[in-house]
Amino acid sequence: MNRELRITSEEKQASSVNRVNGSVSDEALILAVQGGARNAFGQLVRRHQKRLFRFIYAMTRSFDQTEDIVQDAFVRAFNAMDSFKPGHAFYPWLSRIARNLALNQISREEKKESLDNMVAAGFEPASGELGPFDRLLEGEAARRFYAAVKAMPTKYRTVFALRHFEGLDYAEIAAQLKIPPGTVDSRLYRARQFLLEALKDLL
Repeated sequence: MNRELRITSEEKQASSVNRVNGSVSDEALILAVQGGARNAFGQLVRRHQKRLFRFIYAMTRSFDQTEDIVQDAFVRAFNAMDSFKPGHAFYPWLSRIARNLALNQISREEKKESLDNMVAAGFEPASGELGPFDRLLEGEAARRFYAAVKAMPTKYRTVFALRHFEGLDYAEIAAQLKIPPGTVDSRLYRARQFLLEALKDLL
């Protein structure tokens, strides 16, 4: 009898989440998932997957790797939902999971693709606001831009992606990467100088 009551409660909760659809907050969806309405997690996936994909693609420059990492990140997030603390922001937590997976993938690579191969394998990124670099994200310029980002050393690429794709401020980046804000500033400077040199004919 108790089991039947619990299932009925979960179904009502799931129905409520579905009715409000996209207007419900992340926190409400998380509470619904933790309460047993596991289908509510699908709304979190739909809400954040494009942003997360852009971020991870900027780090890996591989469509296939990005798909795998994003999927793995959502699976890990789902499995850890019971331990997620309500009141905390969901996306920064999710992006940390995905970023760590991406960094692990990068460190496992024995060889780096040549710049020519990266350009030839170019990918048109999903539409969205990407800050002051929007003018570079068209056609051949997009391929050149992402190739240049991928060619950066990992420590510069990660800081650059967090700043310009995720929109984090210096303090947030420092907290995520566990480095001083001054180091964030210097790495961003080096990343931008790298891009200016690689794309000087476009700029």
